[in-house]
Amino acid sequence: MDDWVADLSTRVLWAEDIPSAQHAVRELALQCGVDYYIYGNSRPGLEHPYIDSTYPPQWMAHYLANRYQFIDPVVIEAQRTRLPFGWRFLMNRPASLSPEQRKLFAEAAEFGIRDGFTIPFHCADGCIAMMSYAFTSVEELTQVMGNQTRLKLLAVNYHTAIERLLDVAPVAEELSPMERQCLTGVAHGQSLWEISGRIHRPEPDVAGALRSARLKLGASTTAKAVDKAISQGLIAP
Repeated sequence: MDDWVADLSTRVLWAEDIPSAQHAVRELALQCGVDYYIYGNSRPGLEHPYIDSTYPPQWMAHYLANRYQFIDPVVIEAQRTRLPFGWRFLMNRPASLSPEQRKLFAEAAEFGIRDGFTIPFHCADGCIAMMSYAFTSVEELTQVMGNQTRLKLLAVNYHTAIERLLDVAPVAEELSPMERQCLTGVAHGQSLWEISGRIHRPEPDVAGALRSARLKLGASTTAKAVDKAISQGLIAP
């Protein structure tokens, strides 16, 4: 049996928890030549949409700070259609894009996100989800298209796994005000010493708050905890 397909089933579809599924998807996407992807799930009942992204953190912070998710042509198209689509389909219709949407595409290109394709998911319970694979150029996208079938399988299996795991995942514990302050400080590039001086607490307390935030967010590193907190709207970029 193809090892990649076997990994897809055992490591993604039947992952024991969300972090395990995320790790497996990253590795399998890289094996297909994909560095950047984003998966979003806005199923009913979630306080915040579930987002998993390998996009540059600076772009994600900029995107969310400008509330681009509400005008993004890719998101709007994924909500409208059930069929996979290439971003080129949207970019080649500039007359149908607002100035803000054209600005969004131009700014994304500055962060190396210049093309891609998206696979939408529409479920009977009202859930709308999407998996987007992004590329730095049309040439890179063309090279990866030979793995398009595998990337579609990866998206379907990841979506299925996340739907299952969201049903059993424990409700995340609320971040404390201090944990939010410390994560915000890290997001702004501040050191433990600088955060300590800003909130008037000793450095060991700051380190402890960051450790606690990582546990609550299910993040293996502080950088990942910051990304999750931003994507879930728990702190401002």
